[in-house]
Amino acid sequence: MKMEDAADGALIVTYDGSGLTRVMLVAAALFASVAGYDAYIGMPETQRAIGLLASAATCASIGLVFLETGRFDFARATRTIIWRRRWALRQRSGSMPFADVQSVQVEQPIGDDGTPSRRVVLKTTVGAGIPLTIGYQPDPDGAVLDLANRIRIVLGHGPEDSPAPRTGG
Repeated sequence: MKMEDAADGALIVTYDGSGLTRVMLVAAALFASVAGYDAYIGMPETQRAIGLLASAATCASIGLVFLETGRFDFARATRTIIWRRRWALRQRSGSMPFADVQSVQVEQPIGDDGTPSRRVVLKTTVGAGIPLTIGYQPDPDGAVLDLANRIRIVLGHGPEDSPAPRTGG
C-alpha cells in the first residue's frame, strides 16, 4: 500500500496488486503456447498438451484472483472519503463523509501465527465494514498499523497508543 499527501491536503491511499497478475498471465500464455506447439508440431500423440493447458488455466485463474487495485481519497477540505476498489472481475466504489466512519480497525486472518498479515477496515456507523484491500498484507514492520493510525488522525479519531490487531475472517 502506498500513502501520499496531495497538494490540497488530502490523504491518498492506493494499492496495486496487479504485478503478480501479470506474472501469472505470462506463465499462462507460455504454457498455452507450449501446448499448442506440442499439439500440432512437437509431440501430437502425447497427453502432455492437456497438462499444459490445465497449467495455463490454473495460472490464469490465480492471476485473476490476485488482480486487486484500490484507491481511497481522504479529502480533508470536504471531509469526505471517495473510494474505488477492484478485485478480480468485481468493482466497488462510493463516497461518504468522515462522520460516517465509526472506527478504523486493523484485522488479522484467523490462525495467523507467523509474520503478521493485516488489513485496514473502515467500520461505518451502520455497522458495515469497508476494507481498504480484500487481501491481507504481510506486515513485519508494522506499516499497516502506521497506516491505520494515519487514517485515524485524518478522520479526527486520534491515534491508538498500542493498536491491538482485531481478528477478522
